[in-house]
Amino acid sequence: MDCKIRLVPLKLREEGEYRDVPAAGLLCAEIEAHEELLKPVPLTFQNRAGKTRQVEVFFTPRDRGKGTMPTANTYVHYSKKACVAAGLVDAEGKPKYHPHSLRHFFASTALAAGIPIHEVSRWLGHRSVKTTVDIYGHLVPESWGRCRDIVQSALTSAV
Repeated sequence: MDCKIRLVPLKLREEGEYRDVPAAGLLCAEIEAHEELLKPVPLTFQNRAGKTRQVEVFFTPRDRGKGTMPTANTYVHYSKKACVAAGLVDAEGKPKYHPHSLRHFFASTALAAGIPIHEVSRWLGHRSVKTTVDIYGHLVPESWGRCRDIVQSALTSAV
């Protein structure tokens, strides 16, 4: 994470593919504080191709030390624990949020604020902007009024 320019590198689908995603200053500060408090743990594992890799992780698998790369379930496990600890639970005591909730929050907030959908699509790692439109298109603000204002302004300044 580069908090000076506030970008977070995220892994894509293929080995060695990454994308940068904008990160809020508040998020950067929280991550930096977490990094100071809890140092990352080196983890050596074999990838699907049988190649040995070492990475540093903040959340390790429950079968710690067995050379298993953290999976989505690892993050779900810690996310549930964090929600419960923070009191973010429903009436039955189950966590209200899931790691994917953060992704939806990011996308819906960006789109509702008028960030171009093709940018949000790239940050989400969608292969096609159609995927983003199908899932989040209803959140894109109507542009009729904005378009009328822009054309009106262009016509007025041209006269």
